[in-house]
Amino acid sequence: MTGLHDQKSPCAAEALCGLRSITVRGKTVGISGLFDAIAAVQAKDLTSDSQITMALLAEVGKCNCIPVPLREEYGTVLLEEYQAAQKKVS
Repeated sequence: MTGLHDQKSPCAAEALCGLRSITVRGKTVGISGLFDAIAAVQAKDLTSDSQITMALLAEVGKCNCIPVPLREEYGTVLLEEYQAAQKKVS
């Protein structure tokens, strides 16, 4: 039995589980391993947005289902997440 003080906030739970919420077509979607996927793509030292997007989709797709009809929208959001992470590092 867990008490109220044992429960994790959503942000802490996301960090512990490697989950990140993104919004695709107005719907919130949980992505597992996003931080690891971004790190893996950063290590590839890619320069074009299209290369980065394709690499992100491949990395994220290893642990998550990306519906084919929404692939482009997921790619756009993942690239935005990647670029935000880049700004934090710079």
